[in-house]
Amino acid sequence: MDPKAVIETYVGDVVRHLPRRQRHDVGFELRSLLNEDLDGRAADSGRPADTAMALELLTAFGHPQEVADRYRPAGFTVIRPADAPRFARLALGGLALQWAITLPAALTGPVQADGWIYADTWWGRLTAWWLSWGLGSFWWPGFLITLTLISSALGRHRTEAKPWTPRRTVDRDHASRPAIVLGLAAGAAGATLMIALPWLAVWAPGLPQPLLDAFTFDQQFLLQRAAWVLPMWAAGFGVLIAVLIAGRWDRRTRRVSLFLNLGWLVLLSWWLAAGPVFVAEAADGAAKFGLLLVVVFVVVDIAITLRRTSAAIRPPVVQA
Repeated sequence: MDPKAVIETYVGDVVRHLPRRQRHDVGFELRSLLNEDLDGRAADSGRPADTAMALELLTAFGHPQEVADRYRPAGFTVIRPADAPRFARLALGGLALQWAITLPAALTGPVQADGWIYADTWWGRLTAWWLSWGLGSFWWPGFLITLTLISSALGRHRTEAKPWTPRRTVDRDHASRPAIVLGLAAGAAGATLMIALPWLAVWAPGLPQPLLDAFTFDQQFLLQRAAWVLPMWAAGFGVLIAVLIAGRWDRRTRRVSLFLNLGWLVLLSWWLAAGPVFVAEAADGAAKFGLLLVVVFVVVDIAITLRRTSAAIRPPVVQA
């Protein structure tokens, strides 16, 4: 296990407890500090840094949630700042749910007048509801606060008793060479098949005529839309070969891959919307369904690439 990746995982666990506006600055500072400390320990011990040395350093530095709290203002808090957004969603959501259930029933259900002549008016019903279910629904936030205090006390005890260990070391830029080779082989096979498919009747004339008819491309598709796939394939193969040689993704290859995915999204959407791909209706429907699945895959890949790019900790911007 790469000790630098262990530190990266630890820094990621720290910054996820911080507001988004602080994450990049704090993460960059903390990562630099820990890497320098690890290099110093390795120099003092006369051996290269390893996982055990990194874990020893991080255990002494503190639990990620405690480290995140150091970057926040000191003072007693009932709810940890990192838990405040979640608490607000649960508290307000539960309150709104109770009101959504009880208010319509109060406005439309039978009335208990109790001698008040305005009880059957809308504002009379609203007043009766507010003095009963409306105010009574605030038991839910109080109940959550009680649970939060208990959970905080138990969590603090567990944090003090158990040092931090990485749940899963995340090296987002590592590239699996076998997977890339498999992807290149599959892409080359698919490209070869698609390039040869318009000439199916030439290189396989013995096939049944219904099969040849089923795979007859629309001429407008071949003349106007199909050729654009060749530069896209070539560029994609180039990116994968560059990553295969380096063994890692970097900012440039991820950015090029993102632009290529956007290009694929535009091209496939054009193929789907501009007309038939095959002459035969059944083959064309099957092909467009397959293209739609590829579009979904490309959209998911774009989302993952954007997430990984935004998750990387960047140096802070220094104002001139």
